[in-house]
Amino acid sequence: MATYMDLLNEMRQKSKDELRNIVDHYAAEALEGLRDVHGLKVDDACNMILLSLLTTISSDGYFNNDEFYVAQPVLNAVIGEGITYDQTLELIKKTRVDSNEMRSAIDNFVDCVNADTKYALFVICGAICAADKSLNQAELNWLDRLLG
Repeated sequence: MATYMDLLNEMRQKSKDELRNIVDHYAAEALEGLRDVHGLKVDDACNMILLSLLTTISSDGYFNNDEFYVAQPVLNAVIGEGITYDQTLELIKKTRVDSNEMRSAIDNFVDCVNADTKYALFVICGAICAADKSLNQAELNWLDRLLG
């Protein structure tokens, strides 16, 4: 059985387009799980996926064009087509997802969902971290925390 590190290492080998497709696919799965299993309204479920994504982007303090490209399917679906890199940075600042309080809240939320939804959220976050072909310790710590 593959470990989560095996999955992350496999993602590091994928192209940005492949990772983007993975994010798009698993975002749909996470949305379905959050709505059908956990009873969230569509807007609330989309916002939780978005906050998980933004928290991941900010987990290491670096946000690059590769991560932005891979995250775009979710950003476009929730925020609207045409969101820019700079607007995404501003959204990170506005939502304060880089604060310890928000990270704890997102982590606690993810701990409350079922295994399939948690896996989908993990894959989304892992694909974004793997977009630049490297996984630093801050990203690994965040991803490990999500699984915990």
